[in-house]
Amino acid sequence: MILLSALLAAILTVAPLLCGADWALAAAAPGANEKLAALKKAAQAEGMLNLVWGENTFRGLQGVRDLVSGMNKQFGTSIIANWTPGPSQPQMAAKIAQEFAAGVPATSDVYIGGSETYIATLSTPLMVLDQFDWASTFPQIDPAAVSLKGAAVEISGRFPGIVYNTKLIAKNDVPKSLSDLLQPKYKGKVSTQPYLSYFDILAGPKQWGHERTAEYVKKLSGQVSGLMRCGEYERVVSGEFPIHVLACGEGGVLPFIEKGAPLAYVIPSDAAMVTHRYCAVPKNGKAKAAAKLFCAFLMTKSGQEFQWTVDRQDSEKFPGTRYNRQMKQLQAAGVKPLDVSVDYVMSFPVLKYAKEQESIIKAVAN
Repeated sequence: MILLSALLAAILTVAPLLCGADWALAAAAPGANEKLAALKKAAQAEGMLNLVWGENTFRGLQGVRDLVSGMNKQFGTSIIANWTPGPSQPQMAAKIAQEFAAGVPATSDVYIGGSETYIATLSTPLMVLDQFDWASTFPQIDPAAVSLKGAAVEISGRFPGIVYNTKLIAKNDVPKSLSDLLQPKYKGKVSTQPYLSYFDILAGPKQWGHERTAEYVKKLSGQVSGLMRCGEYERVVSGEFPIHVLACGEGGVLPFIEKGAPLAYVIPSDAAMVTHRYCAVPKNGKAKAAAKLFCAFLMTKSGQEFQWTVDRQDSEKFPGTRYNRQMKQLQAAGVKPLDVSVDYVMSFPVLKYAKEQESIIKAVAN
């Protein structure tokens, strides 16, 4: 990803605009209330959040305004935010690690990582990211959503899958699994990415394993007619590539479908997984208490509704969300998606597997 060339800082003085505090927080246990009260007091004393991420994350300036406004309404604070458009998430992870090593304050008080591997690129994430007991302070946060001993908390999930053109793929020919895509009838109809999103996860010990995945990628390369990036689904709409795999998530496809595009989405039965977007707090941030309130707000009903509105993503671990219902439907159908956490990704050489797979698929483009 390319570093954004224009860096425009905007001070946002925000007033409470969103709906009232969630019942889950209002009904918190006394101990949690005491911890939350202390955290809110510390956050109010800090006064301001410095936030840096790309303009496509949370819809940039307007999204930050809405989120901080909602956070203030939720927690009864009056924190302001300074948002600066910044580099890609992997670049930001590297920058935070470099700043920590240099002993200087973090550029951003909050790190948003749209992939477990972005946080895994921090060579020593437990040294760089602040560890916090999220569940005991915010009862609405499922302990299962917390990774790295409290250093990262999930804020949304996504189910990688297969997107296809419904006008070009007959109903009886819709692939239901990754294995289906190796059938002769799909040859020349399939596209994937040059970086093979999520196949490195597939190579982990809880799914296909390294050897099976490497062999599959070799066979898939013979079916692929070209490469495209996640999000370029207009190329599937146009018929350039009738099928794309693995799509980075249904969230990027739904806006096309909602506008009437002939697209549909399938979660492969033999490679079902749920990956996550994370919120984390750098240890060298200037406003760590306010940053924790920001992350926690994203895991409230209002925060989940915001994420669905802007990104078509929410958390499968938060009751009542779209992905929570979808997870239950998959499980009822006998499909058990692998819960991909940072802890899991760091348990095997995911980056090594990714490079090996990329070298195989890049031959397609040559």
